[in-house]
Amino acid sequence: MVNVIEFIDRRVLGAVRFVDRATGYVLKRPLHVSADSVNFIRNRSFHYVIASAPGLESHTHAFEQPPEEPPLNTLPVIIRVEDPLKQYLPRIVDMLLPRDPDPDNAANNDSLFKALNVNLYPAGTAPVRANWSTVRGSITRNDEPIRGALLRVVRRADDEVLASGISDERGEALVIIPGVPITQFADEDDDNGNDDQPVIVTDLPVRLEISFDAGVPWPSNPDTLETNHATTIRAAQDLTLRTGRMERAIFALT
Repeated sequence: MVNVIEFIDRRVLGAVRFVDRATGYVLKRPLHVSADSVNFIRNRSFHYVIASAPGLESHTHAFEQPPEEPPLNTLPVIIRVEDPLKQYLPRIVDMLLPRDPDPDNAANNDSLFKALNVNLYPAGTAPVRANWSTVRGSITRNDEPIRGALLRVVRRADDEVLASGISDERGEALVIIPGVPITQFADEDDDNGNDDQPVIVTDLPVRLEISFDAGVPWPSNPDTLETNHATTIRAAQDLTLRTGRMERAIFALT
């Protein structure tokens, strides 16, 4: 009996990895990931590896010297992601191929050796823990629900963005803020200059900002919404967060 060893070598084109926007945890369960004429393979590291893509057929069998055409980051691929459990909203991911195959550039964001991290935003049905602070928003315009609006929770003390959420097709949005401390030191002075405020407080003052662009399709690319947020803000509201408490905000845009 002769043992035959067969080698199958294939060069991959890149990988994407999906992350919970609120917690930063990598998602380890299957998702529906697709792109036109692109073949994905889910590996044991929870990466969705791009095995083939249109226009890069010669790249999959080139090892010692990758082809020079097309140039790096010139071939756009639109990836669609859906959660079969409906706990995360569907989204679009814009990715540019081919990725940089130079090992010396492995730390760069466009490197072939570095997976593209993609944030997934919670749907209204997403489970929440008892010690998380949450904001549930409802966004309408002319009495019609607005989908694809971006909600940002910003700490008022220093304008740091704490969390984001996106409204669904019903105009409903869930923003999860898991890191709100139970107690924290108060500011030294309040807005009126009084210095007799309590040293320890349990509330966190924040600002809820709503941005919306009617020209953005659904499902949207949240990366674009985040980038353009400052120029498309439609409304804002001050809120006070507390560990384990849900806040409710209703916005009627014009």
